[in-house]
Amino acid sequence: MFEEKKSFPWKIPALVLVCVLVLSSGIYIGVKSRKANTSPTSQLTTKESNGTEKTTEAFGLNKNCEIWVQTVSNDSDSKSSPVMIGTVPDELLDKSESEIISYFEDKYPNREVESISKYEIVLKEGQDVSYDVTKANKYSVESNSGYVGIYKYDKDGKKSLVEETEIDVDALPRTVQDELQQGIVVNSQDEAYTKLEDMSS
Repeated sequence: MFEEKKSFPWKIPALVLVCVLVLSSGIYIGVKSRKANTSPTSQLTTKESNGTEKTTEAFGLNKNCEIWVQTVSNDSDSKSSPVMIGTVPDELLDKSESEIISYFEDKYPNREVESISKYEIVLKEGQDVSYDVTKANKYSVESNSGYVGIYKYDKDGKKSLVEETEIDVDALPRTVQDELQQGIVVNSQDEAYTKLEDMSS
């Protein structure tokens, strides 16, 4: 006559509710603590000469940020493979971008900052190829703005253009193009013209 009512299984919904509450409170606390940890270090306060304080944003370099040097020839756009020279010092980790750039300008006056990111800084170094003591009193057949040119090196190794031809470097075989990038060094002007004739034929 009377049926016994089955009781609702409260254990499973209660367990799910407790898990949701613990998970959401953990996320909330994690987000709050992360904001609290990053806020003070991301802003730097500096005093200006007139007594006012200026707040700048820290760039946020990674402690393993690498420093690379890219060598570029002055007379052409050819670049060598970049070389890693180390990682950033700890003193730069909380500096702004402009402070980091001025640090590298002071430390490496012959290099300039080409690119900067949180994980890598690339410095560009110009290489003056207008002087080469090893080629003193010699002639060279080289690439000059996409065309073949003949250069003369004086007794100090200073390079000067003797003749620019209309021979397009890109029209030559790849091996000859590579030789022209390095420069084909000869002892006399006659030898230079002989090399030039070989290329044009």
